Amino acid sequence: MKRLILPVFPKISLTAGMLFCFLLPQRVTAQQIKSYLDSLLHTATVNYPLIRVKKLQTQALQYAVKYKQNGLIPSLNASYQVDYATANNITGMIYPQYITPISGPPSKGNDYSGVPGSAAALNLQWEPITFGQRGAEIELAKGKLQYGQADENLTLFQHQVYVIGAWLNYLLVSDLIKVYQSNIDKSAFNLKQAQTLVASGLRPGTDSSSFHSEYTRAEMQLITIERQRDSTLIALKELVGGKLPVGLVIDSALFKHIPEVALGDTALTDHPEIQLGKANVAANELALKSLRRSILPRLTLWSTGYGRGSGIGADGSINSSDGWRFQRYNYGVGAQIAFPLLEIFRQKPLWKQQELIAASSREQLAQTELRLNTQKEIAASNFQKAVQSAQLAPQQFYSAQYTYKAIQSRYKSGLINYYDVIQAQQLLFQSAATVKIAYYAAWRALLNEAAYNGNLNLFLNQYGK
Repeated sequence: MKRLILPVFPKISLTAGMLFCFLLPQRVTAQQIKSYLDSLLHTATVNYPLIRVKKLQTQALQYAVKYKQNGLIPSLNASYQVDYATANNITGMIYPQYITPISGPPSKGNDYSGVPGSAAALNLQWEPITFGQRGAEIELAKGKLQYGQADENLTLFQHQVYVIGAWLNYLLVSDLIKVYQSNIDKSAFNLKQAQTLVASGLRPGTDSSSFHSEYTRAEMQLITIERQRDSTLIALKELVGGKLPVGLVIDSALFKHIPEVALGDTALTDHPEIQLGKANVAANELALKSLRRSILPRLTLWSTGYGRGSGIGADGSINSSDGWRFQRYNYGVGAQIAFPLLEIFRQKPLWKQQELIAASSREQLAQTELRLNTQKEIAASNFQKAVQSAQLAPQQFYSAQYTYKAIQSRYKSGLINYYDVIQAQQLLFQSAATVKIAYYAAWRALLNEAAYNGNLNLFLNQYGK
């Protein structure tokens, strides 16, 4: 699963509803915060088209199983036909493919005049015993169903990771806006202070121009981050199916505390991707089993009852009106067992192909396990380092804050120039943003670890505390 990277998007204007959401009070309970994320995940599960696609495909596979199970039901066909044809016939054997048979004794010669005929029949055919063929086909259909269910579960799991990642992106940008706004406030204060000092003759006029330039730059930076906020919200909206749940709750406290490091170890056997690989192996092995069973004999029971009419009498006389009514009636029952004696030689290459496909799927499962174990270790290490960085980031901020206040006082006293104030302000601004980003990185690393462990509860159990 790829790590989401926060991009820079073109500016997109907010709707009135979005603006209203940003004006909501920031004091919200942990339950509200957790509940809204649950609503996002639920909405995505219900509305996102790809997830609905997988659900429909799984439902289709369920009916495929029922179809194979219905193979035990006998075949019963009712038919009725009328015809107008010649009756020329000749004795002898002929291979029936592509030849329409004619009943009756041989004719003395060719007579091209047609006579009517009719027939109706009821035929029953049943294969009660297939020596394991039907059972193998049912098992194969169930194996494909399990693969479809595993594919649906993996799609849902991955999409939930994407939704949470997009939500974290949006929360980060929303929180960074406060940092950018605070930087504007500082720029406005410094500009006003410089204007006062310039007016009193304590500072040169260039200071006022320099601080005004800094104020303008801070406003442009805010516009840029607001553009990213709009884009991340729209990206989140797409992931939940085009419509966000009502009552958008911004978790402003998320980037003020760090998730815990001790998560315990989760076995990879329950990871949705591993389950999909196992289902693929099982389906391929069942397909091989079904192929091998296809060369076994089949026992067929049949019965029939039918009536027949012909415009030609037993003595060869022609009476066309007799062809439209039934003159003779018959019934029959029987059993047949068929052995495909040479089918094994024809299917051997197909068996070998399926054996190789099954072996390939087992190796693919081993590769998936190896990759996930590696990614799991990397994610655990990244999470620990991200937590360590998040623990250190506030110290940098406090130092920058102290430096800024001291330099601001020295500037007011005329001891330093405007450049030092601007540098200190930028350092404070970057430090404040670094704190937010470091906390975001810790939560994002936790999400990655939960994703590679195949257990989103590792993240959800800590979110919203």
